[in-house]
Amino acid sequence: MSTSTNNSPGHYYSVLITVKKEYGAAFAEALEPHVSSVYWTAQEEASLADVQGYSEDLPDQKIIAEMISVVADAVGEASPNLKIEKKENRNWVLENIKQFPPIQAGRFFVHSAEYKDPVPQSLIGLRVPAGAAFGSGEHGSTKGCLLAIDKMNSMSIRSALDMGCGSGILAIAAAKRWYIPVVATDIDPISMDVTRENAEINGVARYVRSLCGPGYSHPEVSARRYDLIISNILAWPLTRLAKDLGRHLNPGGFAILSGLLLRDANRIISAHRNQGIHLHSRVTLGEWGTLILKKPI
Repeated sequence: MSTSTNNSPGHYYSVLITVKKEYGAAFAEALEPHVSSVYWTAQEEASLADVQGYSEDLPDQKIIAEMISVVADAVGEASPNLKIEKKENRNWVLENIKQFPPIQAGRFFVHSAEYKDPVPQSLIGLRVPAGAAFGSGEHGSTKGCLLAIDKMNSMSIRSALDMGCGSGILAIAAAKRWYIPVVATDIDPISMDVTRENAEINGVARYVRSLCGPGYSHPEVSARRYDLIISNILAWPLTRLAKDLGRHLNPGGFAILSGLLLRDANRIISAHRNQGIHLHSRVTLGEWGTLILKKPI
């Protein structure tokens, strides 16, 4: 790894970790706030996935290793090896546009900063960092959440919480969908700044409040109840947080839960049914599932 802190023109930094395929999205989310762009790939028949990040500046290896270790502990795996290399530069803007073209999820049109064409009429534009961990809306779990937010047409939503917000894409989507106050929280302190910056870029800074803390422990999070709680994390923490979600969801409120494989859905549904919250509908995209739950009035 290069120890120089000056990234001269013509160079960029590559960050690579290899993990089990089912945890690719989780590790990508941990890496995303610390690099310029990130994506993960795996062959359909493969058991492992490469999580690849790119940065114009030298990434902080210590912080990245710590965040990766947190995710590894959460999923019960050994912390993967981290490889950071300085490489010859490519056409950064062109590569990002090629790697992360705009996508549509319901009425949401998700695009990077490099996309310069107008947002199609009648769609809600979401500008996000090219290759953000939430897949720029392309990953099945995040796209499922966007589709779930979009389909809640006749539902009265006056407040929302994005639990495990990452870069804030779902909090921003909810804010632009209803123009309501949204609390966005994440265990990673850098996510707080990233979410705030992205909310500003998308013109909803007045609606999105970003906070740092694990679960529902932050005083500003725990002091409120919400009409909508969105959580795109992992199956195990979704199950563990079911009781807290039930306590903070208003009667008649909805929860959108994702970051889970289809095989994990019944376990999460059961955990929330024990809190009096029941399955309303679901979105399925490939092997990824998004659950929409409702708390009775």
